[in-house]
Amino acid sequence: MADMWDGMACLVTGGAGFGGSHLVAELVERGARVTVVDRDAIPGKPLEDMGVDDAITFVQGDLREPETLEAAFAHGPFGVVLHLAADPIIMNSLSKPASVVDDNVRATTMVLEACRVAGNHPVFVFASSGAYYGDSFDPEPIPETREPRLATNLYGPSKMAAEMIVRGYGNTFGIPHASCRFMNTYGPGDRHASRLVPRALAQLAAGDSYDFGERDDGSTRLDFLYVGDMARAYMSAAEHLAAGGEPGAFNFGNATLNSVRDVAERVSLAYDGVAREPAFRGVRTGPPRQRRLDVTKAHEVLGWSASTPLDEGLAATVAWYRAGVPAA
Repeated sequence: MADMWDGMACLVTGGAGFGGSHLVAELVERGARVTVVDRDAIPGKPLEDMGVDDAITFVQGDLREPETLEAAFAHGPFGVVLHLAADPIIMNSLSKPASVVDDNVRATTMVLEACRVAGNHPVFVFASSGAYYGDSFDPEPIPETREPRLATNLYGPSKMAAEMIVRGYGNTFGIPHASCRFMNTYGPGDRHASRLVPRALAQLAAGDSYDFGERDDGSTRLDFLYVGDMARAYMSAAEHLAAGGEPGAFNFGNATLNSVRDVAERVSLAYDGVAREPAFRGVRTGPPRQRRLDVTKAHEVLGWSASTPLDEGLAATVAWYRAGVPAA
C-alpha cells in the first residue's frame, strides 16, 4: 500500500513534538495532507527543525478543550487519525499524577469522541507504550498477550486505561483501531533532558560531570528504538487497518537489551570518541529491571522490523545535536 498516503487527509495529535515531528515529516514526504494539533506552538520545536512546518495545517490548543477539536476537525474529514499527544515524562507522573492521567486518558477519549461524531470512522492509531506491561525483571521478550503488572508510577496505568478506551470506542462504534506499544525511543529532536540520551548530550556539550543521578544504578536493561523506526511503525499500523486488517495492539522495539550504563558509554563515544565513565548513583534494592518487547506480531502481520542499529541511531542523534539544536 505504498501509495495510500498520497493525498490522504491525516490528523496527527502531538505532531509538533519529538516523535510526532518525525511521523509528520514522513507523511508529508509520502504526499499526505497533514493537520497537526499540539498544545505548544511550532517555533523552537522539532517540527520547525525538520522544515515541514509550512507544509501542514497547524492547530494550537489543548485536546481536552472542545474548541480545539472543533478547529482541527474542520480540516477533515480525515482518513487517518494518529493520536500521539500525551505527557510521556515519568517524573511528571510522580509529581503530578492526576494531571498526567487527565492528559493521557481524558484527551484520548475526547479525540475518539470527535472521530465518532465525525461519522466517517477514520482509522485510529494510538501511541501506547511498553510501560503498559508494568515493571519487568525478566529478559525474555514480552508478547502482546501478557497481562499488565504493577507499575511504580502512573504513566503505564494511564496508557493502559487509554488503550481500554480506544478498544471500547473501536468495538462499540466501528472505528478501526490499533495501539502501538513502543520501547524507549531516542533520536534527533528529543529535547527532554530527563531522558537518558538528551541528558547525556546536554552534559557532554556543557562539559559537566557525566552524572545520571540517583534514579538508577546503571544496571537497568531496556530496548532502545530509533525514532525513524517508530514513525514507520505508526504508518504500518495504519496501512494494516486501512486494508481491512484486524484491530489490536502491536509491540515495537529493537529486540535487543542494553543497560543504561552501556548506552551512556556509547553516547560518549559517539559524541567525541572519549570513553567516559558515567556515574549512576542509585542504590539497587533487588534484581535489575529489564524490559524488551516481542515484536514477532509486528513483523508477521505488518511486515515491520526495526532497521536502525543503536550505534547508527546514536550517531545520527549526535549529528543533529552538533548541528546546533540544543537539548532543553
